[in-house]
Amino acid sequence: MKAERYVGLALCRNAIVCLLVFGLPIGWAGAQERPKGLGATAKAGVDHPDHRAEGCRIIFVGFVGALDPPWDKYSGVVQLRDTLKQAQFRDVCARTYSPFVWRLARNWALKQYPAHRGEPDPTVPGPQVIVVGHSLGGWMALRFARALRKHNIPVELTVQVDSVGITDHTIPRNVKEGAIFYADDAFSFLTTKNVRLEDPSRTRLVEDVHVDHAGHLSVTRDPRIRELVIRTIEELEGMERETHEGGRRSGRDDR
Repeated sequence: MKAERYVGLALCRNAIVCLLVFGLPIGWAGAQERPKGLGATAKAGVDHPDHRAEGCRIIFVGFVGALDPPWDKYSGVVQLRDTLKQAQFRDVCARTYSPFVWRLARNWALKQYPAHRGEPDPTVPGPQVIVVGHSLGGWMALRFARALRKHNIPVELTVQVDSVGITDHTIPRNVKEGAIFYADDAFSFLTTKNVRLEDPSRTRLVEDVHVDHAGHLSVTRDPRIRELVIRTIEELEGMERETHEGGRRSGRDDR
């Protein structure tokens, strides 16, 4: 009996096996309970479209867990998205996605960059990117960052929250700052607790937090995650203002 239990645990350490056995059926069932009126985007695993979809200076992409719909009001990722849609964050476009449709998030992000022969032009300033992912979404957050790396697009911050996956242990080199938060709960044998930096000269690990007294979902509501994201946004907005003001002063000096 013990041997069978150990075999089961070993299999469940493979996130794909766990996902196929548990995640897909339950995730499909949850999708059938989506609130009325969300339309085609909800069917595709996307939240409400952001009304600031054009001219984003900062884009926030959130990936919920495999079992959570992207409008789940109990998810801290969704709550953070709703905060960033408030008027005070007028420079931010924020969306949440199911991890199963991460390519939709990639396509949306790429559309925010000036096109050059059908591809994003990294020489032309585009929006700055922040990504937060929970559970399987933590894995997709890094996969999303790697997809942007192929287009030479940097990512300002990735946050993995009780991340579950196979290639979610290495933060790619196009990420400037990375963070990981994890709980000590029933899923702890599955979740990633140690990450490495593909290129420490390019990436800094700013948070490595074991969240006490938290479960696999409640860990997403840890206030330090929200504080980190909002602080990063405020710093990015501050740098942009300084750059803009510096350009104006330079123009006056030239006259």
